[in-house]
Amino acid sequence: MENRIVIDLHDVSEHEGSWTFPLTRDWSAAAFKDCDVAPAGEDGLLEVGVTPTGKDYLVQGRLRIGLAGTCVRCLRPTSLEINTPIAVLFVPGPVVVREPAKDDGAEAEPDEGPDVEHYQGHRLILDEYVRDTILLEVPMNPRCAVDCTLPGRPQGES
Repeated sequence: MENRIVIDLHDVSEHEGSWTFPLTRDWSAAAFKDCDVAPAGEDGLLEVGVTPTGKDYLVQGRLRIGLAGTCVRCLRPTSLEINTPIAVLFVPGPVVVREPAKDDGAEAEPDEGPDVEHYQGHRLILDEYVRDTILLEVPMNPRCAVDCTLPGRPQGES
């Protein structure tokens, strides 16, 4: 996936710390190509503010995007609206490539603040973080409506 959501740290003071990024259908299609969701409707939007804290940078904001999925009950297409706040602290260091988590039976640590990502040089790259945040907001069992019903079963001949 091509990095399109990039903040140049040289621009933080001049930009007054706020950015708006469109989450285009092209970006969404590339980001979710191996997932059970697809872009739908208008382009999404990411609005963030950046606060320098020494060598670290706190990125806070909100992302909004419409996706298409499949209802787990009736198997019809359904729309999913994601509208969630984000908070991530970028710290200097090598960019860490995440590997799939293994379930070792240990309890998950409680959420005690913003997520932590690494950056190198003078750029904060948010693409992977935004993608992961969106996917975490997608319901595990999406439904098209509260009163969604199972499709009718074929009746046997009498």
